[in-house]
Amino acid sequence: MTTAIETLATFVANTDFAPDTTTVTSARDALIDTLGCILTGAREDVGKNTVTALSDWGTGSAPVIGTTKTLPVPWAALANGSASHILEFDDWEIPGNTHPSGVLFAAILAQAATRPTSGKAILEAYIAGFEVIARVGEAVNYVHYANGWHSTATLGALGAAAAVARLRRLSAEQTAHAIAISVSQAVGYATQFGSNTKPLQAGFAAKAGVVCASLAAQGLTGQWHALESDNGFNALMAHADPERFAANFRTPGTPLALTEYGLVIKPYPSCGYTHRLIDCALQLRDRVLPQLDDIVQMTASLPNFHGAILPFQQPQDRPEAVFSLPFCIALALVKGHVTLQDFEDEAWTEPQIMRLIQTVEKQMRVPKNPDVNYDPAEPDWIEITLRDGTVLRSEVAYPLGAAPNNMSSAQILEKFESNLAFCQGDIDGFEAAIAALKTWETADDINAVIAPFCVEARR
Repeated sequence: MTTAIETLATFVANTDFAPDTTTVTSARDALIDTLGCILTGAREDVGKNTVTALSDWGTGSAPVIGTTKTLPVPWAALANGSASHILEFDDWEIPGNTHPSGVLFAAILAQAATRPTSGKAILEAYIAGFEVIARVGEAVNYVHYANGWHSTATLGALGAAAAVARLRRLSAEQTAHAIAISVSQAVGYATQFGSNTKPLQAGFAAKAGVVCASLAAQGLTGQWHALESDNGFNALMAHADPERFAANFRTPGTPLALTEYGLVIKPYPSCGYTHRLIDCALQLRDRVLPQLDDIVQMTASLPNFHGAILPFQQPQDRPEAVFSLPFCIALALVKGHVTLQDFEDEAWTEPQIMRLIQTVEKQMRVPKNPDVNYDPAEPDWIEITLRDGTVLRSEVAYPLGAAPNNMSSAQILEKFESNLAFCQGDIDGFEAAIAALKTWETADDINAVIAPFCVEARR
């Protein structure tokens, strides 16, 4: 019987990709958005300290974006992958419930730095890696995620291995071994959310992709049944139902997963599971603004597996704030926005926001359809009760950034340029650099496109 890994590897190694315009646009926007997230993350102490730690192993040849440093390829992948995820501003996808682009592009760009690499090759590697994440995600979620696994780290490692294997043009057999080896690197825990380790787990996945593809290229092997065997990934880390795995494992490329699902680009730098309720709060703001001091209770309803990773009521620092639903709701009501600057300013310490945080009660419902992330039949909702007994309600099925409520390419570029505001003056030929980035998939060498953004990210 052909295993899932064999099926994926054949697709990754042998497919002659011909993505349509919509799919190319999704990938193009993903790199632009991810690059902005890496640059902002590189300014943070977590990003800086990670690079300092990794520098103990020498300089290497791969750029660390947001710095003028270079590192050996695996360590550059780790540094850039971690930076992409530090501020919870990077994109995510539905079936695997991962933040795919930070992991995939960190691995791909680090590997690409070893030789001139076309934008077309980068595009194909990204599409291939995304396919692996999504198709395995369909087969194991949302049980895998609900069991406490950080799927960005677990599924991301598999996808990164596939992406780098494609970039290196490994054979189908070598690619199968790269993915199989990566199963042994597929680890990350939701219990780390709210700590520095969460973004590091994204970096670990990117590094694993580079290393596992390199090992497979040198003839090292893994078990091709490692996903669906009786003691493999699905059995130990998901629902342990081989028939369900087989029934949900979709044939790769029919259609391409990136075409089918697209991406959720984040307009707000917080956990994506806060976003529907942020949108609810923003919808209600004009109605409640004159009476913020009269709010006595806010009830926020969301699926239980969403609420489970939002444990913080009154956050004490930024890592907790991005996983604090009460804070995000209160911030949206008071400020009318949720921005990076709000987190820089430690808005959770403002008296009015602190008071509103204490009025928020999460109502975690058991979803009728636990196999979907956003069910239009069960939108998230907020009810705000005022002192005089008035109750205001808003509900949102799809947050801004998710289909069918996608951000446009223009909005994504605006977000990118906002993220770059702190270092724009340090980028040589800024306008030309942006122009090249907007058509990166046509570049003769992606390294020339990325090079202008390898500047020191200062606060």
